[in-house]
Amino acid sequence: MISFSIRGDGIIHLHLCPPYAETDEESYLAALDRIGEIERPYAMVVDISGHVHLSREGELRQAAWAKRTRTQISAHCLAVALVRETPNPRSQQSFSRLWNIPVHVTSDSDEAMRFATGHLPASGKRP
Repeated sequence: MISFSIRGDGIIHLHLCPPYAETDEESYLAALDRIGEIERPYAMVVDISGHVHLSREGELRQAAWAKRTRTQISAHCLAVALVRETPNPRSQQSFSRLWNIPVHVTSDSDEAMRFATGHLPASGKRP
């Protein structure tokens, strides 16, 4: 299951969790496209439960998206919090290589939200 939301305070929440469906990969890639179009400050929480695997085509599309939106994301995304069941330093390194923004990896969803919210402008304007 993929859920994607843009909160009124500027938090973007992308949640990937079981049960997985055949349409999840396309939903995930569509969410990435929407994120790449945002032109206001925001912070992102990416919450991944279980093992998510993209098809080869999905991996290529994700890599092309990252390359295409690198400047856009770096300009508008103020921070990324990644929630994993078992966080590891490689996850943080991967995200840090993509963008020059603060990245925090944790197993605690509330901690991730606090981290992301703490990087938003005080006005909390909606992206």
